[in-house]
Amino acid sequence: MSVRWFYVTGLCLSVAVWQGGINASFGGQTDRFSTSAPLSGQQFKAELSPAAIEFVGSFPGRFISFVPDGQGIVTDEFDSDQTRLFRLDGTELFSFTDTRIGFSPNGQAMVLTSPRAYGSTPDPGTTTRLMTFDGAEIASFSGLGISFIPDTELLIIRDPDEQRSRLVNLDGEEIAVLDGVNLGQTLGPRDVVTYSPTAGRYYLYDLNGVEIASFPGRIEGWRAMPDHQSILVAEAGQTRWFDRNGGELATYPGRGAGALPDGQAIFLNSHEEDSSRLVSLDGEEIASYTGWFPILTSDHQRVVTRSLEDGITRICALDGTEIAAIPKAFREFSPDGESLIVSSFNQQNPDNQKSSLYTLDGVEIATYIGEFKAFWPDSDIVVTSTSQRQDTGSLLIQTHLYSLDGEGLATVEGSFGGISPNHELLAVSPNDSPRITNLYRIRMGD
Repeated sequence: MSVRWFYVTGLCLSVAVWQGGINASFGGQTDRFSTSAPLSGQQFKAELSPAAIEFVGSFPGRFISFVPDGQGIVTDEFDSDQTRLFRLDGTELFSFTDTRIGFSPNGQAMVLTSPRAYGSTPDPGTTTRLMTFDGAEIASFSGLGISFIPDTELLIIRDPDEQRSRLVNLDGEEIAVLDGVNLGQTLGPRDVVTYSPTAGRYYLYDLNGVEIASFPGRIEGWRAMPDHQSILVAEAGQTRWFDRNGGELATYPGRGAGALPDGQAIFLNSHEEDSSRLVSLDGEEIASYTGWFPILTSDHQRVVTRSLEDGITRICALDGTEIAAIPKAFREFSPDGESLIVSSFNQQNPDNQKSSLYTLDGVEIATYIGEFKAFWPDSDIVVTSTSQRQDTGSLLIQTHLYSLDGEGLATVEGSFGGISPNHELLAVSPNDSPRITNLYRIRMGD
C-alpha cells in the first residue's frame, strides 16, 4: 500500500492506494483505484482538514443497500438468485433465495419479501416477514412489502394484485382490510392513505381502519396542503381542493404541484403548455413561470422550474420575474439550501457529461465532470459519475469526488452505489467485475 497526499482549497486529502490481491474471504479480486492529479502546493493552508480514502473490501453481488447502522451491506447475486447480508469484515450473516431485504425505520428488524416481486404484478403467493438480526422471526404476512406507520406499532401490507391493503400490528394481528394500495401518500400523522387504480380514487382511513373519506383522482395526483387538513387531487386536467372529510372547496385548471408554506396560494402545472402558475385559493393568478414542477427554494423567495421543451432549469422570483436560465437539468439543492446543482448526460460524449453548481441568483460557482449523484453528507464534497461506451461494447464507468469549489479529489473505477448512513463508506461496482461491490472508507478531518 502507498499513501499519497493532495492539497485542495479547504481540504487535505490522503489517498491510500491498494495494490495486489484482496483477502480470499472477500472474493480474491484485485482493486483498481486511481486518484486525481496533484494540485499546486501553493493551495495548502494551515487550517486544512485531512481526509483519507482507503479500500475496505470486496463483496460478492451487486450493491443493494447499507444496513441502517452502516455496519453491513446487502448485495444481490443475479446468477445464483441470492440476496446476501454481510458485515463489513466480510462475514456473511444471511443469505436468502429470491428475496428482497429491507429494514424497519428503527433499524432493529429486517423486512423480507419473497419472491422479490420487482415487477408491477407480484406473485399471488408473495410473503413478507419481519425478522430480527439474530434470525428470529417476529411475524409473517401474506402480501407485498410493508409500510411502517411512524410512532406506532402498526404497519400496512400491500396487495397490488387485489388493489387492497391490510392494517396489522407487529404481532401479525389484522386490524382492518383497506380498499386501495398504500403508495406512500400521507395527509396527517394519524392517517392512512391508499389508492385504487381501477376505481381512480384515493381513500383516507384512521388508525383503526375506519374510512374517513374518498377522493377521485389520478395516481400520483395527491398533494397534501401544509396544514395537513386538506388535499389537492389532480384529475382530467384539473385540480380539486378537498377538506379531509371529502368536502370540495374549489377546482382549478391544471395539475396541482404544491403550495406556499402558509397554504394561501398553490402552484399549478399547465395541462397543455410548458408553464406553471401560482394562484390564490380563490383562483386568482399571482404569477406565471416557464417550465413545470415548480419547487420553492429554502428561503421561499425563489421558484425553480424545469422545462419539458428545452430542458432548461429556470430560477424565478416568486412574482414570476426570471432571474436565470441554466441549460442543464435541475437535480438537487445544496445541503445548505443556498445553491443548486444541474446535470447534463451524453453516454456517447463524456465531454457533455457535466454538472454545475449555481447560486440562487444564477451565478455559476463550479463545474464538475460527470452526472451528479450525491452531495456527501456533512461535508463539502460532490459525487459524480461518467459513463462511456467502449469499442468493445462495454461501458467504462467512473465515480468522481470533487470539493464543492470544483477541485478534483479522486476517481474510483466503477459505478456509484451509495453512501453509508454513517457517512464513512462509498459503495462502487467495478467495471471489470460488475457483479461485486467494492467499499471505500472516506475519513473526513475535524
